[in-house]
Amino acid sequence: MIQSPLFFLTLAASALVYWLLPSRFRDGFLAVVSFLYLARLDAVVVTTLVGWTLLFFYLAPHAIAAKKMRQLVVPGLILAILTYLAYHKYVPVLVSIFSNEVLEIPVLVPLGISYFTFKLIHYAVEASRGNIQDRSLPRFFCYIFLFPIFTAGPIERFDHFVSNREVSWQLQSTVDGVTRIMHGLIKMFVIASLLRPSFFGGRIPELNEVATNAGAFHPLQVWAFLVVSYLRAYMDFSAYSDIAIGASRLYGFRIMENFNFPVLAQNIGEFWRRWHMTLVGWCQSYIYLPMIGLTRRPYVAVYSTFVVIGLWHGGVSNWLLWGLYHATGVSIFLTWSRLRRSWGWQPSNNVFRLFVGVPATFAFVTGSYAFSTTEGYGAWAALQIFARLFGINMGA
Repeated sequence: MIQSPLFFLTLAASALVYWLLPSRFRDGFLAVVSFLYLARLDAVVVTTLVGWTLLFFYLAPHAIAAKKMRQLVVPGLILAILTYLAYHKYVPVLVSIFSNEVLEIPVLVPLGISYFTFKLIHYAVEASRGNIQDRSLPRFFCYIFLFPIFTAGPIERFDHFVSNREVSWQLQSTVDGVTRIMHGLIKMFVIASLLRPSFFGGRIPELNEVATNAGAFHPLQVWAFLVVSYLRAYMDFSAYSDIAIGASRLYGFRIMENFNFPVLAQNIGEFWRRWHMTLVGWCQSYIYLPMIGLTRRPYVAVYSTFVVIGLWHGGVSNWLLWGLYHATGVSIFLTWSRLRRSWGWQPSNNVFRLFVGVPATFAFVTGSYAFSTTEGYGAWAALQIFARLFGINMGA
């Protein structure tokens, strides 16, 4: 979406008008602009989202009045929007797995469904807790529909959205926004375009080749393929975030950051504090901490969290395995950290962390791309690629 010339034309024109308007009209104006832009891409879904937005805006805050209301309304809203998400994102996959029949009416995944689902759940929970006092419908519509972040995040929080905005135009903000957009465009069209197997003259296999016949390639070639896949995914995704954050900056919004150089993480715990930070923060607040409170078992909370993160990306077995893979890595790291504390051993050598921790973390994350890059090829292909990393040939 953000590669379209129409995106930048809409951005430039609406940002100019936005600051020329009196402040009381700005949220409504930007909400309408965002709605019209998104409706051009998927009118049915965006119109349906208006209904969901009104439902959450009016029902969630009123659940504060009585404890019984809070126990019924908020879970009901969350269950309803999760059912909507599941119907579009997971039911078609399950039907195709357990049935040989093809759906007569194809179910398309709605535009930005994962992002607006998590934003609505966040609003419902925090409004019912009394943590959200702002009752402006235009502002809430602006928050939900803001077109630069609608399809690929970051997963902005409403309280952050409201409190981190400027009330008047600032030259420095415009410069910062344009600069951030340029960074994103360079990542997307220059760096990411170079991170393709074809750029390396056949020395690195293509996805179709390694997914269908992993055993035919040397382990180093498979490692190289996954390293390129990891770095390209990072460049692409962080580029989207840069452009979305920079574009929002032109309206005076300081949207939450999504990446903080995760390739430099010294352990897997630090990696998940640097990678897709808004998704991880959301899951920490609404999956990990509630599971800790419910079970008192951190490992159950870790696995629950990463299963949700995996399935949030896609309702297929590859993403489930991806989530279990990362949950296992984080659990091992937590166990190791506890043992170190019990032994009183805290390595302070930055050289060790830099030359051992960073490569080890990078290699572990690289391994996870055996699962995520093969989403369309099935779990068996992913396991074959992963085994080949260690010289094991699981092919026939």
